[in-house]
Amino acid sequence: MPITPRVLVVDDDLACLRILRKFLEKEGYQVMVAADGASGLAQAQQEKPDLIICDWMMPGLDGPQVCQAIKGDPALKNTFFIFLTALEKSYIGEGIAQGADDFITKPIDPLEVGAKVKAGLRLNQAQKDLQDLARRDELTGLYNRRHWDNALAEACRGERPFLAVMADVDHFKEINDHWGHRVGDVFLQELGRSWKSRLEEPEIVVRHGGDEFACLYYRSLGSLLALRNWVEKKLAAAFPFPVGLSLGYARFQPHRKVTPSTLMAQADRVLYEEKNKHRAGVQKTRIKNKKKSLL
Repeated sequence: MPITPRVLVVDDDLACLRILRKFLEKEGYQVMVAADGASGLAQAQQEKPDLIICDWMMPGLDGPQVCQAIKGDPALKNTFFIFLTALEKSYIGEGIAQGADDFITKPIDPLEVGAKVKAGLRLNQAQKDLQDLARRDELTGLYNRRHWDNALAEACRGERPFLAVMADVDHFKEINDHWGHRVGDVFLQELGRSWKSRLEEPEIVVRHGGDEFACLYYRSLGSLLALRNWVEKKLAAAFPFPVGLSLGYARFQPHRKVTPSTLMAQADRVLYEEKNKHRAGVQKTRIKNKKKSLL
């Protein structure tokens, strides 16, 4: 179901607010309004609208100040920003320099408003699509390492404990060598889909590189191990070869601030230890099987 675009209109002229709200709602948008710059900025920070129409001249926090604050906020900087003004066109250059994306002039022309809002939303969506594409792994469709680095850093600034998890496919090279890279690719795709299907917001799994996956996990270690077992069984039922996943993890506690790089180093160390145990176990099994064949 398509998401209705959300538009915030900021203007101290209440008549203008009513006109714009009525017109934009008729066009099918979800409209929010604010009668001054300060409340408009607060509403933008809370609601994260898709597009903002803001009057230039307002008492207190004026349009250019609102625009500067919006474009200086990492969470809002890509929001399409349109100035609404009755000032002469010489001010347009100044507004663009403040970071605005477009202008609507007073008195309001509904055709101009409709056209510029539609164009702004299209450009905003295209930019979001490009940004999302840059954060996606082409093979699995999961987020990639670039997104992981940002997500882990943000999680470390939060107040919730979590596990930073690294998962590695045991003997993946043998899968590729024996069954071919196409089967290996399909295996990684199914692994990603299976793992992702068991996560809850705000948990994420990403393809960290090769056959390595990383996960932000906000539940217990026991729950994580159960998830690993479930994914292994699901993959083993779908593919004609043994499936094993080695896990490394590091626990983040808000009262013990650690850096993302420290968490990753700890998770990598645990992962390395578990992979060595799995290799040793496989080697023992092979030796036993070889002895049996000689008897």
